[in-house]
Amino acid sequence: MKVKLSLFNRTKFIIGNRASTRFWEDTWLGETPLAIQYPSLYRIVQRREVFVATVFQSIPLNIQFRRALVGNR
Repeated sequence: MKVKLSLFNRTKFIIGNRASTRFWEDTWLGETPLAIQYPSLYRIVQRREVFVATVFQSIPLNIQFRRALVGNR
């Protein structure tokens, strides 16, 4: 995991068609992957390697968590 996080911190991805960019684990929004920006959400997400295109294919966004999000968590 440390090697993976180290790689993510040194790598940037350009979103082409969004079909090959991972929503949580690739750097596409901001300077770091969303997994690093929002670790508490990343810990409870069901599908960690989902692609950006898959997430944005529907409204509400196509993201499932292992438990309900309540309050400020």
